[in-house]
Amino acid sequence: MYKVFYKDRTVFFAENDHNCVENNSTKIHYFKNKKQLKTALNIFLNNSELNSLYIVYKDIDHAFKKFTKLYKLIEAAGGLVKGDNDTILVIYRRGKWDLPKGKLEKNELPEIGATREVEEECGIGNLEILKLLEITYHTYILNGKDILKRTFWYKMLHKGSQEPKPQIEEDITEAKWIKTDNLDEIINNTFPSIIEVLKKGKVI
Repeated sequence: MYKVFYKDRTVFFAENDHNCVENNSTKIHYFKNKKQLKTALNIFLNNSELNSLYIVYKDIDHAFKKFTKLYKLIEAAGGLVKGDNDTILVIYRRGKWDLPKGKLEKNELPEIGATREVEEECGIGNLEILKLLEITYHTYILNGKDILKRTFWYKMLHKGSQEPKPQIEEDITEAKWIKTDNLDEIINNTFPSIIEVLKKGKVI
């Protein structure tokens, strides 16, 4: 299943409707072609009472590929970085808590970009990638264009005791280690995609 976040709303891609229940907050669209998909998305986005839309098709990879053609695709990478004493690395940017991440450079491998972004945004090195943790998708509008961002998230380990330093020029005003049993402040003021990563990383 694919999951795409539209701020606090979600579009799911599913092979069948067995677990889909249509109601006042959830709608189901049976995929046929890109044109009808775009219409269904517009209806969903223009109805603020709808929280979820299920795109149902037996070949979800095909349906999702058609979906991506409706957007400009940007790829990014970041990390859920674990430190000493059950801590993780978090940043505060533009009024929200986040995990370090950023846009991939041309022809850059996601794992290389993820490490680079953590180093740049938080000023720490000695990072070891343990595994690919999750791939998230979210949308936004930039200069009047619809953007779909695909972010590769890696579970990382920081070897050492460096104190992070926020990359101010990227609007990051705070970077810090926080204990995993004290994440309420983060959870209450972050993005749905970050919640997904924290769950995959088994820290919440």
